[in-house]
Amino acid sequence: MRMILLLSLLLPCACAASAVRVEPAARVVYRDLALDNPAGRAELRQRVATAATAYCREREDEVTPQLLRHDRQYCLTALRDSIARDMPVAVRRAYARARREAGARGREL
Repeated sequence: MRMILLLSLLLPCACAASAVRVEPAARVVYRDLALDNPAGRAELRQRVATAATAYCREREDEVTPQLLRHDRQYCLTALRDSIARDMPVAVRRAYARARREAGARGREL
């Protein structure tokens, strides 16, 4: 009887733990960039794209939900958004400007 009670308490915990979604995270160094000129902003954009591509190459299955596995851009977009969210406001604005300068639209890195 105790075993059944114990299992009934542990089973929901095990199911909940397996349903936890992985929040993508990658680090991008930008302190050495001059974000006030186009070359520095272009380098920032390139570093974000490189970090997102490398991360998704390794961990795409962990980040992309099962129903969206057909969407090859999901991981890249989620990671780009995560990196941008972690940036200070001034750097985030410089990154957005770099994307505009490069003509990147929508989900393009």
